[in-house]
Amino acid sequence: MLSLFPELLFLAPFSALVLRIALAATLAYSAWRHEMSRETLVRLLGAVELGIAASLALGWGAQAGAVLAAATVAASLAIPRVRALPPSTLWLLLALSLSILVTGAGAFAFDLPL
Repeated sequence: MLSLFPELLFLAPFSALVLRIALAATLAYSAWRHEMSRETLVRLLGAVELGIAASLALGWGAQAGAVLAAATVAASLAIPRVRALPPSTLWLLLALSLSILVTGAGAFAFDLPL
């Protein structure tokens, strides 16, 4: 494989870890913003996002968490009153969650490799 920096290819398994942690941290921030709301539906969405963020951060059921993350992000895009983040960030989170769904959990995960 032609690469500009071939000595960095040993870090490839950690790329999914970085994506997973970035998605978990952003979902946790969104959950915190949702929990400060007074609406029950928004607070429920925040609790679900916090559970998904914990699942992704630990790497336990990461692909299932990625599916749920994609669903909650799509719901946030579709329903403007439950939006805690800008739409551009939500589109990026959707891309991250679909990437984790396709590539797997990466390094330091409790998921079994398929």
